Amino acid sequence: MVLICWCEILQAQPKIGVNEASQLVEKVALFTDRETYVVNEDILFSAFNVSSPALRSTDWSHILYVELIAPNGEAFARKKYEFSQDGTASKLRIPSSVLTGNYYLRAYTRWMRDYSPYNYFYKMITVINPFRGELLEPQGTSDHETATVIAGNSANFNIKTNKKIYQKRDQVSLDISGTSVANSADKLVVSVIPKGTENQLIPKLTAPTDQKFSPDFIPETRGLSISGKVVNVADSVPMPFTLVGLTIFKENPENQNVLTNEKGQFFFDLSKLKGEYEIFISAKSNENPLILVDNDFSTQKIELPYVPVNLSEKSKKLYQSLAFNSQMQTLYMQKKVESEVKSFSSDSSFYGKPDFVLRLDKYIAMPSVRDYIYELMPQLGIRHEGKKTTLKILGVYSDLAIHDPLVLVDMVPVFDIDRVLELQPDKIERIELVTIPYVRGDIVFGGIVSFFSKKGDLAGIDLPSVGRFITYDMLSRNLVQKDIDAQNQRIPDLRNCLYWNPDLKLRGTESAKISFNTGDCAGDFLIVVRGIDREGKVKIATEAIMVE
Repeated sequence: MVLICWCEILQAQPKIGVNEASQLVEKVALFTDRETYVVNEDILFSAFNVSSPALRSTDWSHILYVELIAPNGEAFARKKYEFSQDGTASKLRIPSSVLTGNYYLRAYTRWMRDYSPYNYFYKMITVINPFRGELLEPQGTSDHETATVIAGNSANFNIKTNKKIYQKRDQVSLDISGTSVANSADKLVVSVIPKGTENQLIPKLTAPTDQKFSPDFIPETRGLSISGKVVNVADSVPMPFTLVGLTIFKENPENQNVLTNEKGQFFFDLSKLKGEYEIFISAKSNENPLILVDNDFSTQKIELPYVPVNLSEKSKKLYQSLAFNSQMQTLYMQKKVESEVKSFSSDSSFYGKPDFVLRLDKYIAMPSVRDYIYELMPQLGIRHEGKKTTLKILGVYSDLAIHDPLVLVDMVPVFDIDRVLELQPDKIERIELVTIPYVRGDIVFGGIVSFFSKKGDLAGIDLPSVGRFITYDMLSRNLVQKDIDAQNQRIPDLRNCLYWNPDLKLRGTESAKISFNTGDCAGDFLIVVRGIDREGKVKIATEAIMVE
């Protein structure tokens, strides 16, 4: 057995066997500005590529996947970022739905998904939600819940400040230097944070012994990708050498076409697109193809140590201060908050402006979706053909009678109409109709019926295995925090992170000079400098300052 022929797909990698591929182990490490956050804050991070020098020098993974997950693996936030042999730096927003508790920030590449998820990078962080009283509770029966924790290594570099006590809005000057050239860190991460928000505890993970290398994914050597398989609907047999087309709906729509390999698998290179786009995937065949799209994030099950959040009186006082600062900073700085849930307005839909829109909250509540259709949507009919239920858009066009409409839930196609009709009306915001035939390539639909949930969560329906229209998250922009103008006294400066530098380079034993301004918060702060030495060991140095 051999891997997918990379020379055909990537035109840059040779064909190699499973045994050789299993030795190409990628490793990443993340440092964050701190380890304690409030919901709606950004986790600022710097990712290091800590694979072997030989693997880093090759044209290997260029995309990094970062997620905020609970100990049972449930994801609350997830993004994709450009990645290189030098790593990357960006941020991840914590959604307001996260309960107070200890969570994990994890990072991996697509290639790393061929290994056990216990080989991904994990970092424990504390999240505080001042708006909800519930706490994150342990899930499952994992033995990891009582796992011990270990501390990181001391550093081999020095931090010098121009003084130890500062006033509000003072300028702080730092000198950071290495103690020796040998075994020094090539890149450092520097943050200045309230004392107590740091936590160098690293949970000890114990991976199952039966985890093996499985060649399911190829490395993203050019950019973001989307992959999957085409099978026959009748018997689920893979359909090799089938023409598959992909269209990205943007200002200038982009189309790609590939043939599936001998296993019916396809692979599209999406390059370095950023943002969210609608994608249409179709397969041309005389048989009845079914398109199965791989999940873009890891779906492997994992149980991580559950560590209760520290609720001591000292910690509670710190959490209250962080929450107040975060809320006031957001108010005064008028930060542009990224939406947690995609707003699928009709203006952004690939089909343009709908011909009819039914907003459920404008009418008296009815017990089922069927009732709304029967009573308020005369353009849409429900038909029963044996055991099969179908929807039909009624109109003057003959194609409406011949072809079934495309039925979408939050822009995801659903072909089991009974499941759609069983949706709970209180989870649906609106239903849109396109009452003319919709033609896309070789496919003709008898109009479009599009359901939009209130939360953008498919209204509780399971994601169907068929994915033809897909709302796909491309790369996130690599943005970092900017310093505030200390001269503007009218705007309070209540940052929970006074300074963040994700990429500080040192030259031998020469010192690097840094300056930043204190804010309007008095108290004890910690200068934290972290890096990875040439042996792959994490190095940490800290220095305390006070703001009166």
